[in-house]
Amino acid sequence: MSNAEQVGELLLREWTTGLRLTTIPQAMGRLGIKDDLRLRWAVTRRLEGVWRDALTSPEKRRAIAQALGRPFDESQLEGFREQVGTWNLAAVALSEDEKLVARHMLMHQRRGRPLPQPGDTAKTLGLPVRQVRRALRMLARLGFLKLDAGRSPRRFSLSDGHEKLLQGLGFMFHVVSLPTGERFGVP
Repeated sequence: MSNAEQVGELLLREWTTGLRLTTIPQAMGRLGIKDDLRLRWAVTRRLEGVWRDALTSPEKRRAIAQALGRPFDESQLEGFREQVGTWNLAAVALSEDEKLVARHMLMHQRRGRPLPQPGDTAKTLGLPVRQVRRALRMLARLGFLKLDAGRSPRRFSLSDGHEKLLQGLGFMFHVVSLPTGERFGVP
């Protein structure tokens, strides 16, 4: 089984519980797979929309209600469907640090300031510059940023339509870390 298939299977198991919004980077870490933007992007494209389909089936909602010890109540399903609708590509494809970089960019843009350079972002967020540059490349793949040509992004701007990634959970996250080292997001 390929790494992409392993990650996909773990994510679908997690997502279909309705209680975990495990991200692709978290799943890769749990499986001991080195973070690779190309692999992460391949998994993202393959699973786009799958979590909504998997979670909104009546059978899955019934199983979730039973797991929570609640009676299966059709009137509550619309709220659940709306919650799952808030899960977007940014919520599942990005690492926590990448979401912080995106939020940092938005903060500058909303204050009318020029977008900060990777070194300034790294210093502010306490991240290595290399990690900020990786975050910029992933944010560009998602359509949040436009980057100049080259392997080391130096000039970039927010993409037209970047707001679509702010819908639903956008760049928000809440991570649970268990004593076993297991990490996952919660919706």
